[in-house]
Amino acid sequence: MTLAAIVFDFDGLIVDTENPGFISWQEIYQEFGAVLRIDDWRHATGYVGGFDPGIHLEQMLGRTLDWSQLRPRREIRNWELTLQAKVLPGIEPLFQTARERQLRIGVASNSENGWVEGGLRRLGLRDYVDSVVSRDMVVNPKPAPDIYLKTVQTLQVTPRDAVALEDSEPGCRAAKMAGLKAVAIPNQFSERQDLTIADLVVQSASELNLDRLAALVAGERG
Repeated sequence: MTLAAIVFDFDGLIVDTENPGFISWQEIYQEFGAVLRIDDWRHATGYVGGFDPGIHLEQMLGRTLDWSQLRPRREIRNWELTLQAKVLPGIEPLFQTARERQLRIGVASNSENGWVEGGLRRLGLRDYVDSVVSRDMVVNPKPAPDIYLKTVQTLQVTPRDAVALEDSEPGCRAAKMAGLKAVAIPNQFSERQDLTIADLVVQSASELNLDRLAALVAGERG
């Protein structure tokens, strides 16, 4: 088995979009004297529909809220914070060296295609990427394997010759079910998830290089 492709998750892996989401919701909670905890938000990290903060807040307050103004304000704040986010450490060097060695590069995301494509262009990374597969392009999102199966298919590589970089448990689970090796790079939310399914867990992409990823695919210790 030889490393032929690297597949990157997007949110929380390439760029920190988790913290803007958390902060923007946290501010809404504070308006009502409530607290959104990190341990609550971890259920939203990597999952589609895993945690609805609006419903959670209403349950805490014991009443329904008028979201006609609250939700747009929250979305504007989230976008404001997201625009300030930069590419996370170690990610761009992996893109660059993978391209230099003519490896295939994919992005497999539980977000919608427009969000991912726009984000990659905003961050100056789109030209590195051979294929983007998002949740609206498959039947089932992560932790189902559909997104990864479609990604390796479009990259024209076998799953066993590819490695996935993920920040969350459902992402790692999806990659493993599709037959890829999985490297977890958790953030402050996903580090509370069960990441034992990953083949390797590191604190930053800066700890990775192509030789280390190639050894992982070859079945050597990461």
